[in-house]
Amino acid sequence: MAKKIQGASTLVTILSSQGASTLVEYMADGVLQRKYVPTSKVVDQFVDDKVLAQGIPYGFPWDEVVIHFDMQQFAVEMHNANLWTVEDVLKSPKALTGVLRKIFEDSFRTVLETAVREKKRS
Repeated sequence: MAKKIQGASTLVTILSSQGASTLVEYMADGVLQRKYVPTSKVVDQFVDDKVLAQGIPYGFPWDEVVIHFDMQQFAVEMHNANLWTVEDVLKSPKALTGVLRKIFEDSFRTVLETAVREKKRS
């Protein structure tokens, strides 16, 4: 007799399965999620929502990394790059890329440093 899920469930993509644990991927509120769930709880590519809520998250919690964005500095850099109007931006998307690289340079470094630090822990 085929297993059935009682109550609300979510369609998942099975990414890997090893023994009693399966890594699944699914959309929740427009956000792609990955969690480990018990293999026995995956039924015809569906997992009970309560099981997903208790699943073990996969990956690093990037939302905990602090990234700073200074709007005033952004405006200064836009003007320094001669990007004063929307037309300027549309004519010079490479200049905009340069501005964003400069603005996010510290954040880029923060993300890489976080990754290196976490790699050393494991």
